[in-house]
Amino acid sequence: MKLLTVIISSDLLDEVSRLISQAQIDCYVRLAEAYGISHRCKGSLGDDMPWEATVLMIAGEREQLESLAENIETAIKSKDYQPCLRMMLSPVDRVWMH
Repeated sequence: MKLLTVIISSDLLDEVSRLISQAQIDCYVRLAEAYGISHRCKGSLGDDMPWEATVLMIAGEREQLESLAENIETAIKSKDYQPCLRMMLSPVDRVWMH
């Protein structure tokens, strides 16, 4: 089991949520009202600006999450601007579900 953490510009939430649904993910956690500052993200207001982010935490099997991450990256790269995106795939030692 793995955990994919996706940190995206909030304006991309609908598009990324659609990709998650297409991947048939059973459940994920959305943390809103996160903020980031990146020297690499370029926005319409200038460089090195704080950006409003959404954090998504998705548990699943490695192959499924890697495929989802690739689909998200492909969709984001097709934009005519450079939105902020960070994704991390981490191991999960144990899961409790009730």
